[in-house]
Amino acid sequence: MTALVGGVFCLFLLVAIWQFQSEEEIMSNSEPTVRNLAKNASIEVTAPKAGDKIKSPVQLTGQAAIFEAQFNARIKDNSGLILAETQLRTEEGQTMSPFSAKIKYKKPSRPEGVIEVFDISAKDGSEIYKISIPVIFQD
Repeated sequence: MTALVGGVFCLFLLVAIWQFQSEEEIMSNSEPTVRNLAKNASIEVTAPKAGDKIKSPVQLTGQAAIFEAQFNARIKDNSGLILAETQLRTEEGQTMSPFSAKIKYKKPSRPEGVIEVFDISAKDGSEIYKISIPVIFQD
C-alpha cells in the first residue's frame, strides 16, 4: 500500500514538473500573450471573428491545446464591465481539440466590447495564451 501511494505521488510530481517546464518553454518562445488575433500556439477562436455583431447568448467556437483541457472565457464591454465569465473544456488536453459553448451575458453598457479567451498559469495564476476579440453588441 505504501509503495502504491509513493508511486502515485511520484507520478503526480513528474506531471507537475513537466507541465511547469512546458509552460515556461511556450511562454519564452512565443509572441506576447495578449493580441487582437484569434489564434496563438494554444488557442484558436473561429467564431465570433473580430468586429462581428453579437447577441446573447453568443456561440463561441474554436480549438485549443490546454493542460487538463480546461480554460476560460470572459465577455466585457468597453467600460470594463464584465458581462460573463465561464470555463470551457475540450476533449483533449495536449493536442488541438475543438470546443464550443453558448455564453449568455448581461446587458452591456456600451455598444462595443471584447471576448477574452485564456488559460490560467499554474505557476503564478496569471492569464496566459490570452486572445482578445473585439465585438459589437446588438442587445
